[in-house]
Amino acid sequence: MHHFEIRNEETTFRFVIAEASRDTLRLVHAQVIETVRTEAYVQFARDLTHAFHALQGVARLQNEAGRVILTISFERGRVEVETDWGQGTNRFETDQSYLTRTVGQIGIVE
Repeated sequence: MHHFEIRNEETTFRFVIAEASRDTLRLVHAQVIETVRTEAYVQFARDLTHAFHALQGVARLQNEAGRVILTISFERGRVEVETDWGQGTNRFETDQSYLTRTVGQIGIVE
């Protein structure tokens, strides 16, 4: 299983890719499963990588129904993370240094 984690000093948001196929991924956070299209996840990874290196931009991950379940916004080293996973919405801020590991977890995306 592949782990994805975003955090700051107080808050940690993580999900696991529990199952993957050519078409979809099943992501699990706090025992809540979201299904995303593989294409949407790859685009999210590209957007995240680009925003991380540009120090500006937004990466959004949509579930299979088209609802945005994760938004990561960069602006000059400051990062805002918003999750809308299952029934709950959560928001926290961090800085870009905390995202180095996160981008490394995604790997190289071209």
